[in-house]
Amino acid sequence: MMKVHCNYRVFDYIYRMYNIIGCTRRKLSLILSVLCLIYVLFSWNLVCLNREIVMVVSDVCHDVEEGRAIGTLCKEFCMKNTLVPVSCQPFHGGKEIVFKATFHGNPVFVKGRRSRADENLEESLFWTDENGVEQYPTLDEFKHVVNAHLFHNFNISYNEQTFYKLWPLPLNRDAFSPTQNRMLLKLSMKTLWNLLQDSEYVFIKLFQHFDVFPEVYGTCSGLYIVEEVQSLDWPGLMEKTSFVAWARRAKIGLGILDLVEELDTMFDHPVHLCDVKPEHFGLSEHGRIKYNDVDNVYLKPIVDNSVGDGSACVKHSECDFFDCKGQCDMAKRKCSGGVVNNNLQIVCEKIFLGKSYAMKSLGGSGLLAKARRESFETFAASLRKSKWFRN
Repeated sequence: MMKVHCNYRVFDYIYRMYNIIGCTRRKLSLILSVLCLIYVLFSWNLVCLNREIVMVVSDVCHDVEEGRAIGTLCKEFCMKNTLVPVSCQPFHGGKEIVFKATFHGNPVFVKGRRSRADENLEESLFWTDENGVEQYPTLDEFKHVVNAHLFHNFNISYNEQTFYKLWPLPLNRDAFSPTQNRMLLKLSMKTLWNLLQDSEYVFIKLFQHFDVFPEVYGTCSGLYIVEEVQSLDWPGLMEKTSFVAWARRAKIGLGILDLVEELDTMFDHPVHLCDVKPEHFGLSEHGRIKYNDVDNVYLKPIVDNSVGDGSACVKHSECDFFDCKGQCDMAKRKCSGGVVNNNLQIVCEKIFLGKSYAMKSLGGSGLLAKARRESFETFAASLRKSKWFRN
């Protein structure tokens, strides 16, 4: 469990002031605890302020004006009334920026692991020589770095088409001077490298043609604009479900099954969903089911390496990677082998059935858990006729 240490010396000035006005130590302790709690809530992204959104957009657009930011949509990103922030989004671990907005009147999300490419020196692409001058790799060296990054972290093979999908902007312009083109190349490499640290951006951009994840409309600096998919209709715990409502959910269930099949068959390796929740599925404007939380989506070889990494264990659950289950070699007491479950099993358990709350009379919380017998038989008959049960 993560521990938070709040440095009370920061509040020394407050302590002296409250001593002057006669505040008791007990009241002061309460005030400091509240301040520390507020700090934790904001630092863990458990709460957010819309003011943060305005500051982020303003900073990025200032960098665009100064020539320090580049992207496919920077002009529209900073155009008045084109990208309109709506609300910040808490609970976005792994990303500094996530907020809802409208883009040309369409609902979108703006995301970014970091808004600026040079905020984390540990992930920086350049290095500084003994004279304090920033040094960058050549374009060929950079492509070799990208190749290694994609293979080791995503098990994705690299080619020139892969590079163009991730970065469709030109790296050289005829109208630029040699100095300007060197600056363009450095800024492009720095920005792309920042985006490549975000697994969601990589997966969506490289596999956008499969239409199973939300579409990326474009980028500006370390931010990218993503299609917002509509939330699905999930039953409430005490809700009485009519046949018509349940049939509508059964249709959604078949759409989810189609998505699961596509994830298993359309890629070079099966794609595993390792953090499955109802809110992670959505409906596009064209009526297609998409999976919208791509941060925990992995090709099978990556999941196999994660759950079978040889770490010490005494039970199978210690080898799990979220919803992707591993197995423990009880003789060697080490995690070994590959992932032992698949997307269909996870979806059936967590989406179709859901939680039972240990009360049969209430049913479950899943998409199909509140079926009447005749409703379930109708869905089962449809399922038997579908491609899932064809030889």
